Amino acid sequence: MEHPIISIIGAGGKTTALLTLAQAFSSRRVLLTTSTHIYPVAPPDSRALLIDPEADELLVALSVPGVVCAGASASAGKLGALAPDLFRQAVRAADVTLCEADGAHRLPLKLHRADEPVVPLDSSLCLIVAGLSAWGQPVGEAVHRYDRNPDWARDPQRRVGADELLHCVREAAAACRLPREKVRVWLNQADTPALYTQAAPLARILSAEGLDCRAGSLRYEPAALIDWILSDIS
Repeated sequence: MEHPIISIIGAGGKTTALLTLAQAFSSRRVLLTTSTHIYPVAPPDSRALLIDPEADELLVALSVPGVVCAGASASAGKLGALAPDLFRQAVRAADVTLCEADGAHRLPLKLHRADEPVVPLDSSLCLIVAGLSAWGQPVGEAVHRYDRNPDWARDPQRRVGADELLHCVREAAAACRLPREKVRVWLNQADTPALYTQAAPLARILSAEGLDCRAGSLRYEPAALIDWILSDIS
C-alpha cells in the first residue's frame, strides 16, 4: 500500500492509538496530523513539531525517517487541519500518514453530528476506537453527544451495555463514509479478564457484520494493535 492514510475516530483511547502507531512506524517517514483538532505532539514523542508550516519546510521535514507532527495553529493550544493542497503534498512525501479525524471530549464512547467525523475520503483505513470503560456507566456521562440518540436523550441515566456499545460502533462506521473493507474496530480498555470476556462476543458480532473488529488493551498489550494495522498496510 503506497502512501497510506490511516484515519482514527471514535473515543476511549483514540489519541493513545494514534501515538502508539506513530511510534511503531517511526522508522519510516510519518506525518502525524488532524482533519479536526489535536494537541501538538512535540519531541521526544515526535522528531519535529511544525505549526503553520510552509510547504518547503514540511516537505524537507518529511524527507527523512521519523514522526513529523504538523498542523495549523488553532485555539486552546491545539492544532487544526493543514490546508488541503498542503495536506496532499505532505501525504505524497510521507510513507505513512496518521490523521486524528474526530474528537470526543475524553469520554469513552461517542455519537456524531452530521458533519462528523472528518475522514479524508482517500483514507486507506479508518480505525474506530471504542472504550470499554463505558460499560455500566450512564450514557449521559460516558457517551459524547449521547443526545443524538432520542431514546438516550430522554433517559441519560440508561446504562451502557452491549447494545449501547454496538450502537456507537455501528454509528461511527456509517458516519466515516468509507467502504466496510477499509474500516477496522478496536474495542479498547479490555484491561481485565472480565472486560475482555465482555468484549469478545461483541467483536465477533461486529466482524460477522463485515466490520473487522478486535478487542484489546492499549495500556497492557499495544503490540496487538500494532501488528494488526501493520499487516494491513504492509
